[in-house]
Amino acid sequence: MKFTTPVEISPLEKSIDYDSSIVLLGSCFSQNIGDQLSYFGFQNLINPFGTLFNPHSMATLIEKSLKNEFTAKDVQERFSYFAHSDISGANADDVLTNLKDAGRKLKHRLKTASHLIITLGTAWVYELKENGEIVANCHQQPQKLFNKRLLELEELTASLQGIENVTKSANPDLQIIYTLSPVRHTKDGMVENTRSKARLHEVILQQCERSNSYYFPAYEILMDELRDYRFYAQDMLHPNATAVDYVWLRFRESVLHQKTATTLKAVESYRKLAAHRPKNTKAHQEQLEKSLSILKEQNPQIHIA
Repeated sequence: MKFTTPVEISPLEKSIDYDSSIVLLGSCFSQNIGDQLSYFGFQNLINPFGTLFNPHSMATLIEKSLKNEFTAKDVQERFSYFAHSDISGANADDVLTNLKDAGRKLKHRLKTASHLIITLGTAWVYELKENGEIVANCHQQPQKLFNKRLLELEELTASLQGIENVTKSANPDLQIIYTLSPVRHTKDGMVENTRSKARLHEVILQQCERSNSYYFPAYEILMDELRDYRFYAQDMLHPNATAVDYVWLRFRESVLHQKTATTLKAVESYRKLAAHRPKNTKAHQEQLEKSLSILKEQNPQIHIA
C-alpha cells in the first residue's frame, strides 16, 4: 500500500559536491536549506541582505552588488528599503556600510560560485507611493506610505531574466537552482497567496525551459508528497523540523553528487559526537579533534570550525 504520492525529481546534471561554492538567496526556506548545507560542511553564503521574498528585490540587489551601486540614496535613517532589517544600523552611515559590506560579499561569492539557489516567496509587492519604487521590506513603516500589488507575469519574467543576465555575465559557468517556497503568505489572503504562487511557479518553469537552470520542487514535496498538518510548525504555515529534514533528504538525492554520501555520514557522526556532553571532557575533546582532523584530511574543502 502507498501512503504518499512521491514527487519525481530529475537529478541535477551539474550536481553539488564538496568542491562546490554555493550562494543562497530568498525566503526563509533558503535559510533552511542553507543551514543544512552549513551543518554538513559545504561552502556557502546565505542571504547576506537578510530574508528576501520577491524576485524584483532579489534582482535589484544582485545587480547593485555586482556593479557596486549602493549609495546614500539607498538608505533611510536606520534601515534600507532594499534589504531586510538584518542590514539596519544606528544611523544612515551604518546602514550604508552594512549594505556595501553585504554587496561586496555577494559580488565576491557570485563571481566564484558554482551554484546559486534562489527561493521565491511571493509575487505580491509593496511600492512607495512617493516614487513607485518596489521595496524588499516595509520595516513596519505606516501602511499609508505604500501601494500593494501583484507583479505581472512579464515583470516576474524580466526579474528572473535580469538575474540570469547579470550573474552569467559575471560568472558564465554558474548553475542556477530555483525553488518555490512552500510557506503560505496568509496575510495576503489564501486565494491571493495561491495566485502569487501560481505566477511564480509558471515563470520559474518558463525560465528553466529557456536556460540550463534547474527547478527543485520543494513546494510540491510539501504540498503533494507530505500533505499533512503534522509537517507544519505551530503557525500552520511554516514547515516544521521534520518536513525540513525530509525536503533536505530529497534535495540530497537529486542535487548532491553521489560521491558526497560517505562524507555526509562522517560529518553527521562528528556533529553528533560534538553535541554529546561526556563526563571525561578531555578525552572527548581529543576524540573530537582527531575526528575533525581526519575529516579535513580526507576532504580539504570541507568547512567545519
